[in-house]
Amino acid sequence: MQRKILLLSLVLLTLLSGCARSTPTRYYLLESALEPVKADTLPTRNLRVAQVTVPDYLDRNSIVSRVNGETELVVSQFHAWAEPVGHGVRRVVQEVLTPPLLAVGLNVLAPGDDTRADYVLLVDLQRLDGNFDSKAVLEARWTLKNRHDDVIARGIYADAEPVAGKTYDVLTAAESRMVRRMGEHLAARLPVLTRGKS
Repeated sequence: MQRKILLLSLVLLTLLSGCARSTPTRYYLLESALEPVKADTLPTRNLRVAQVTVPDYLDRNSIVSRVNGETELVVSQFHAWAEPVGHGVRRVVQEVLTPPLLAVGLNVLAPGDDTRADYVLLVDLQRLDGNFDSKAVLEARWTLKNRHDDVIARGIYADAEPVAGKTYDVLTAAESRMVRRMGEHLAARLPVLTRGKS
């Protein structure tokens, strides 16, 4: 009898210790998937990508997804961004813009560079989330200003991509590709907008 009680106690202790362990949080980064840029000299004209603004529902570390017809949000407990979403979007856009803008004589300043910029690109992220086994969606507004704070151009960018799976790896990879495409969209427009202006 004592042996059964001891065995039962060991089983209960094992179960309780298993319950006490929490699931480790997994962290994700938006990725540009670009090779590092090399430049012997930098152009004298500069563009700064301003801090990206994000809606309140995205202003958190936890990754947000949608369910039930895209009206219900799910904030993951164990899957989080390794940096604020706005910082990740800004970093990827800067990485994507750098090679094509260098080619037309415009330097994209690194984050934290306090050099007075000839141009400032502002990105207002409206949406960056998705439904598993459905689609991911990115919506943003952008504004290009000169050093005198005059608006040179502005636009709206929207993108969607199928999400084929129920894992955060798949969702965040789709979101990375959409942010990268937004950077490419801006890169195609900014050289024309900034050439010959001051």
